[in-house]
Amino acid sequence: MANELNRRKFITTLGTLAAALPLGASAFDFIPSPGKNFDFILLGDLHFDKLEHHDMEYIKTAYPNDLGQIKNYSRITEENLPSLMKIAKQKAIETNADFFLQLGDFVEGLCGSEELAKKQTDEFIELVRQQDFKRPFYVIKGNHDITGKGARENYVKTVVPWQIEEQKQPLNKANSTFVHKNSRFILFDSYSPEESLIWLKSVIKSHKEKQLFFCIHQPVVPFDARANWHVFSSKTQEVLRNELLELLGEHHAIVLCGHLHKTCILTRATAKGNFVQLCLGSVIPSAHADITNHLTGLEFYQSNLVDLEPKFSPNSLEERKINLSNEKLFIKHYEYANFCGYANVSIDAKSGVTLSIYANLDQQPWSIINLTNLLKL
Repeated sequence: MANELNRRKFITTLGTLAAALPLGASAFDFIPSPGKNFDFILLGDLHFDKLEHHDMEYIKTAYPNDLGQIKNYSRITEENLPSLMKIAKQKAIETNADFFLQLGDFVEGLCGSEELAKKQTDEFIELVRQQDFKRPFYVIKGNHDITGKGARENYVKTVVPWQIEEQKQPLNKANSTFVHKNSRFILFDSYSPEESLIWLKSVIKSHKEKQLFFCIHQPVVPFDARANWHVFSSKTQEVLRNELLELLGEHHAIVLCGHLHKTCILTRATAKGNFVQLCLGSVIPSAHADITNHLTGLEFYQSNLVDLEPKFSPNSLEERKINLSNEKLFIKHYEYANFCGYANVSIDAKSGVTLSIYANLDQQPWSIINLTNLLKL
């Protein structure tokens, strides 16, 4: 009788625990923090790569300017990515983080065939599994994840099923949304932006949670020399861009993005409210890479940010200056630095959303910022 009671108590405990687990977890993974508070680990671009993932004749013909980048990212994958994964896991254990979120370009792409693209993606997924994170690992579609012959087909056949497994919900595209405790997450495909915006306008109507995290590979707001690399950057897309900006402002979103391999935190005002944007890269060139061009203050958000990369795209120089000048009126907070790393995001019912950013492979934060306070500027 005592054994039967203990068995019933055990089963009841498992049921209660399973109901409280984050999306994608199982009862034997880990015990998440109780209540509405939680943390998650944030990773930017990773560009997982190996030389054998590429048809080099294809690269020389189709992407000759990317050969040096492929060699560099293959080096970083071998030398620094394993350490980053280990440190990110340690931070997840330390903060009892509920999941990992990666902001796109998790692979380098440019492989040359669907078979090689699948090999590259499969090896990245296996690398994640080898870490034994015991937590879901969510990814967003980046441009490199779908660049090269066969890459788009591979994304549908390999990445989407993987994310179905991680998110524990049906998906047929890269767009998805889920609620975790009292926060809504929207994972936005910026490489089908018009279609994604229609989808967003539909799903965002359901947002009633305290926080909205809008997760996208491309920045929404330009912030450095590459001020034409944001979503809806074309003049023909101005109406669509304004729709997106006002939706994010209306819902006081926290935008999480990558793409530029830089660190930037800004607050952007719209007619319907403010939103915050964080950009993060995780391509770690070395364990102790220099942090350069650290700029803090609204006075630094100027058209002369193009001078940070004087050799970048001379033909678009005036366009980029205009983009920055047009945005300046709406920027309420600006901090920028040239480095890659990783981050921990902590959501607390009382203090709001706190971001801890770590440079390179450091285990002490470069900066700790309350993003909720930045929304109120």
